[in-house]
Amino acid sequence: MLVTMMALALAQTPEASAPQQPVYDAAFRPLKKSERSYTRLGPVGPYYPQVAVDARKNGEAILSCRVAPGGELDKCKPVAESPANLNFAVAARVMADRKRIFVTGDPPIGEAVLVRVPFVIGAPATTEP
Repeated sequence: MLVTMMALALAQTPEASAPQQPVYDAAFRPLKKSERSYTRLGPVGPYYPQVAVDARKNGEAILSCRVAPGGELDKCKPVAESPANLNFAVAARVMADRKRIFVTGDPPIGEAVLVRVPFVIGAPATTEP
């Protein structure tokens, strides 16, 4: 939440001439059968940064991505993470590259949007049948 507000505040500064990007929450694909042992880490599963797991820290990352058909994310770049230095942004980008996260709703296809990726230990996770 704090990262989202910071990203939005930065987009509203006078020197920011580009229009503000919409912010979407990431949706997660089910964990694969081979990843069932990671359900305790939530829907992020094996992508949860080890340094954050060891510290028992939750957090979030904000990515700037282009939206492909079906809500797939393309050309993602990390924008922010909170708390800093726990590798949430890197993990979120890897998940986007591997098509493990997407956006729902009515995202603008081909346009850049901000995607908030939450990392919450113990959040409900689903697995493939």
